[in-house]
Amino acid sequence: MRCEEIHAHIPDHLAGTLTPDVAEAVTEHLRTCQACAAEVEALDETWQMLGTMPAHRPDSPAMRARFDAALDGYQRGLDTRTASARFSRIRTYGLQFAAAAAVLILGLAIGRETSPPPAVDPQLAMLRDELRDMRQMVTLSLLQQQSASERLKGISFTSRIDQPDSEVTSALLDTLMHDPNVNVRLATIDALKRLGTREAVRRGAIEALTRQTSPLVQIALIDFVVEQSGREAAETLRRLSINEMVDQAVRARARQGLQQIG
Repeated sequence: MRCEEIHAHIPDHLAGTLTPDVAEAVTEHLRTCQACAAEVEALDETWQMLGTMPAHRPDSPAMRARFDAALDGYQRGLDTRTASARFSRIRTYGLQFAAAAAVLILGLAIGRETSPPPAVDPQLAMLRDELRDMRQMVTLSLLQQQSASERLKGISFTSRIDQPDSEVTSALLDTLMHDPNVNVRLATIDALKRLGTREAVRRGAIEALTRQTSPLVQIALIDFVVEQSGREAAETLRRLSINEMVDQAVRARARQGLQQIG
C-alpha cells in the first residue's frame, strides 16, 4: 500500500473502524514508513487527548453554528479579542465536537495529498499548523476546567505543542500567578522552563515570585528565575532574602540564588 493510499485511511485507523485486511496493510506500512508513522502519531496524540475530555449531550445545530463561527473568527484573524473572551468561547459545549471534526477533516485532507515528502510539502505544513492550533485550543480549554487534574492535563499537553503562541504562554503565566492548587502551579513552572528564553516568561516568573505564599512554589520559582533571568531577578531575590515574613528555607534559597548570579 502506498503513502497516498494510507493517508486516506488515517481517520478510520484512528477510530479503529478499518476492516481487518485493510488494518493489517495500514499497520504494515506504518512499520516501514517513518513519514506516515509520524503523521499518524501526531494526529493520534490529539485524538487520545480529546477522548479524555468530558462528553456532553450533543446539540448538533448549535455546535455546528459555534464551530463555523470559530473558524470564521480565526480566518479573519480576530486577534483583538481579549484572552478571557477567547477562553469563554473555547469552553463552549461544542469544543469536543469541533476538535473531533477538525481532526477528521485533517485526516481526510491528508488523504488527498500526493507522494512528495511531508517535510517539504506546503499543504502538509499548513495542516500541521492547523493541528497545532487545535492542540492549543484543547490546552486552553483544559486550563480553564474546575478540576485540578484536568488543569494538570492541560499543562502537560503544552509539551506536545511546538512553539506555543503568546496566548498559551499568557494562560500558563496566569495559572502560575493565580491557580489555587500548589501542584498545578509547580507543574506550570516545569512547563515554562522550555519557554524561558522569552522575555514575557522571565518577567512573569519574577512577578509571580513576589506574590507566592507557598514555600514549595517560592523555592521552585527561585531556581527558575536564577537559571533563566539571572541579574534581572537580583532585586526581587534580595528583598525576599531579608523578609522576616517569608519562610526561613525560602530566604536561604534566595540568598543562595543571589550568590549564584553574583
